[in-house]
Amino acid sequence: MVNYGKYGITEEMVNNVIDIGLEGGLTYEFIYYDICRKISEITGEEFVCTSSDMARAFNMSDDEMQKIIEEAREELINSGEDPDKYFKEVPVQRFMM
Repeated sequence: MVNYGKYGITEEMVNNVIDIGLEGGLTYEFIYYDICRKISEITGEEFVCTSSDMARAFNMSDDEMQKIIEEAREELINSGEDPDKYFKEVPVQRFMM
């Protein structure tokens, strides 16, 4: 609320999204990312999450989500849209300590 209250987002709004999600049988991960997406719409910020985040939200494997994304990108290309508007591929860096 400290970060987003100034945009008119209230605890009641957040609780409402959570309640609707739970009633709809959504996972907590899905509800969390839905809240983030809705906040980004209100604030004008870009909503960004990883394919692994979406896999957890939809309760599927990373490979299954990757296949869905590849199919969606192909459909967008075939319909004349830019898939990078929806899916951005970024280099992955891993660190070990």
